[in-house]
Amino acid sequence: MTKILGFMTFLFIFSHSATAQKNSYSLEEALQTPERIEYLDLSSKNLTEIPSSIGALIHLKTLDISNNLLTQLPEEIGNLKHLEKLVANKNKLTQLPEFILNLKELKDLRLDKNQISTLPKKIDKLAKLEKLTLRDNRLSVLPKSFYNLLNLKELDLTSNTITQISKDISKLQSLTVLQLQFNPLKELPEKVGNLASLETLWLNKTELSSLPHSIGKLSNLKDLSAGYNHLKSIPATITALKNLESLSLEKNLISSLPADIGNLTKLKRLNLNTNKLTSIPASLGNLKLSALYLKENDITELPEAVIAMGCYDVEKDPQVYYPSRAELMIKDRERLKAKREKKAAERSLEEKQEYTELERIRLEKLKKEEKFRLYHNVVTDALRMHAYELSQLAPFSSNIKYKEIVISLEVNIDRYNVSEYITPLNYLMHLSEIPDNFKTIHSLSNTEIINFKNISHLAAHALADSYLSAKNYPKAIEYLNLALVDYPYHSFSGTTVNKDRLRIRTDLAKSYSSLNTKNIAFLYLLANTINSSGYGDYDKLIKEYAVHEDKKQLKEDIAVAAETIKIHDDGSYDITFRGNTHTFFDGPYKSSKADMKIILTSIALE
Repeated sequence: MTKILGFMTFLFIFSHSATAQKNSYSLEEALQTPERIEYLDLSSKNLTEIPSSIGALIHLKTLDISNNLLTQLPEEIGNLKHLEKLVANKNKLTQLPEFILNLKELKDLRLDKNQISTLPKKIDKLAKLEKLTLRDNRLSVLPKSFYNLLNLKELDLTSNTITQISKDISKLQSLTVLQLQFNPLKELPEKVGNLASLETLWLNKTELSSLPHSIGKLSNLKDLSAGYNHLKSIPATITALKNLESLSLEKNLISSLPADIGNLTKLKRLNLNTNKLTSIPASLGNLKLSALYLKENDITELPEAVIAMGCYDVEKDPQVYYPSRAELMIKDRERLKAKREKKAAERSLEEKQEYTELERIRLEKLKKEEKFRLYHNVVTDALRMHAYELSQLAPFSSNIKYKEIVISLEVNIDRYNVSEYITPLNYLMHLSEIPDNFKTIHSLSNTEIINFKNISHLAAHALADSYLSAKNYPKAIEYLNLALVDYPYHSFSGTTVNKDRLRIRTDLAKSYSSLNTKNIAFLYLLANTINSSGYGDYDKLIKEYAVHEDKKQLKEDIAVAAETIKIHDDGSYDITFRGNTHTFFDGPYKSSKADMKIILTSIALE
C-alpha cells in the first residue's frame, strides 16, 4: 500500500507540473477564468487581429502570438501589467506601438520576421527587458534610449539594415549575447570592448573591414564569429581572449595571424577557410583544438607543432599534409600508453600500495555491478515518468493495457530490482513506439520526443542487462540487438549515443564469447576499435579474447578482414571475419575505408 501511495504521489506531482506547463487555452476559454490564466498560446492560428478582450487577462505572464497574419497589436495589450514574455515572431507588424512601454514587467520580447522599421523613442521604459530579438526586420537606426536598456542580456538584430552602432552600446554592461550579422555595418565602435559580460559576438556578413582593437578587452567572450566580411587582418589584442572557445573568420581577406594566437588556451574551434593565409603560426600547436578549418588558402605546409597537436577534425587543401584520423588514433593510443607507463614507473612504494588498494576496490565494485548490471542506472527509472506522460496522450491514452502497465510500476527501477519487471518492461518496449506525426499533433518539444522515444530503448537495454546478469546469453543477445537496432538511443549528444552503441556492441561480444562463438565476438570488437575514438581500449579486449588464439594467425585474419570492408551509401559498412559477415553503423563516427584498414592492421596482439 505504501508503494502504491508513493507512486500515486509521484504521478500527482508530475501530472500537476506537466499540466501547469502544458495547458493551452483558446482566448474564449481563457476569458472564462481570466484570474487563473498566466500562459496563453495563440500561435499559428492565421489570426489577422487580436481581440481587445485580451486586456482582461491581467495575470497573464506569457503570451505567444507568433506565426499569424497580424499587422498591428490591440492597445489593450498594454493592460497586461504582469506580462513577462511576449512572442510575436512571424507576423506583419510594421512598428512597435507606444503602449507596449506600459509592460513594466516585460523581460523577454521576440519580434523576429516582421516588417518593423522603427522602435519607440522611449523604449528604455522597458527597464526589466533581458532578451530582445528583432531578427529579419527593417530597422536602419536604433533610438538613443535603446542603449539605456541596462538589464538587457541577449540582443539579436540579425538581418536588418543597420549601418551604425553607437558608442553608447558600452552602457549595456549586462549583455552576454550580441548578434549583428547580416547588417551593412562598416565598423564597430571601440567602446564595444567595454561589454565586460559579453560571451557571444556574431558579425557574419556585415561590411566590416576591421575589428576594433578593444575586442581584446572582452575577457568573458567565448564565441566570436566574423565570417564573410572584408577583414584583411585581425588585431593582435585578440590573443588576450583567454575564455574564447570558438573563432570563425572564414571568407575574409586575412593574410596573417598574430604570432601569439596560441595564447587562446581555451580555443576549441578555429575556422579560417577561404582567406589569403600563406602560413600558420607554430604557437597554434599549443592548443587542443577539436576543429581546425584551413581550406582555400595559400598554405603549403603546417608547422610540426600544429600536426603534433592531433586535432581530429581538420579541413585543408589537398597539397597540405596532415595525418589521417586513423593515424591520429594510433598516435593517441601510443601516447596514452606511454603516459600510463611513465606515471606507473614514477609512483613511490607507498603510492603503488595505495593504487593497488584503489584498484582492488574498483574491481570489487565492478564485480558487484556485473552481478546486477544496468548501464542506464540513473535514467532507467525515468521511463516510468515518461511512460506516464505518454499514457495521457492519444493514441496511448485509449490503450487500457498500456495504462495498466504504467500504473503497475510502483517503485523506482534500479539495478537490484530490474529483473522483477521483465513483463512490464517488455510491454513498454513494444508498445511505446512513437507515430511519425506525434510531435506535430501534440505540439511537443524535441526533448519530449527524445524522452518518449527512449522509453523503448531504456526498457530493451535494461532487459538485456538483466539477462546478462543472469548469464542467459541468448536472451541477452536478443535484447541487445533490439536496443541497438530496433530501438536505438536518442540524445542531443552524438557522443552519448555513440558510447551507448559501443557499450552494447561490447556486451554482444561478451555474450557471443560466452557462447563459444568468439569469431562473432571478434567482429564486434573490431567494429568498436574502428569507432572508439578514445572511448575504450578495445585492443586490450581483443587480446583478452585471444588468449588461446594463434596470435600470428589472428593478426593475418584481421588483415584479411580489413580488405573485406564495404561501405554502403547510408554510411553503414560490412566486415567479414573468418567467414562471418556483419553490418555496422557508426553514424557521424564512421571512418573512411582507408582509415578503417589502418586501424585494424595496427592492432597490437603482443
